[in-house]
Amino acid sequence: MSNTLDFQVSGAFQSKVGGTGTGVKYFPRPLGPSIGVAPATPSATSAAGALFLPAQNVYNGQQFDVLVSGTFGNDSGDPSGVVTINLYAVTGTFANPTYTNIATTGNMVPFYQIQPWGISANLVGASVNGANGLLIGAYQSYQRGAVTAPTTVTSIITGLDFNAGNPALQQGAVLGFVVGVLFGTSDATNAAGLTEFTIES
Repeated sequence: MSNTLDFQVSGAFQSKVGGTGTGVKYFPRPLGPSIGVAPATPSATSAAGALFLPAQNVYNGQQFDVLVSGTFGNDSGDPSGVVTINLYAVTGTFANPTYTNIATTGNMVPFYQIQPWGISANLVGASVNGANGLLIGAYQSYQRGAVTAPTTVTSIITGLDFNAGNPALQQGAVLGFVVGVLFGTSDATNAAGLTEFTIES
């Protein structure tokens, strides 16, 4: 099987977050659903803009990779602050989503230099042959030339239906994924970019 789901970002067309505040800042979609419509940005009260995994058994019992990468830094106002980027699984409902952190870069120090980061998560889930809809896997993260050892996902997701999906999510998707950034201190020069966000199998 070969499937690719794409958030439609690239080095030339990235999604950006930054500025003041220390709460989670979710990367918005760079394009709106149609001309003249603003891009969707996930929030605590809306899963709009998430990258959704389709149902209909497309991924039932199949391994797939979630690849996320981007840049951070040039934090001239607070170069010693930390930046943490997390990959979240989205369950619950479209208007009342539950975000579960499944992979992370850990704390990164921005200094004055713009730097790349990446997360590669290899996942598998099943709701077939009596499996109860678990999503399991492992991930690695990349920062400042370092690669973390493969680590099991931070949290195991349960209760997924890879056939019927979740009718309370976008078009009955199995679940969704979003990428969020936590800046350790509130500073106007905080900045992070998303240049890749894909699901591949």
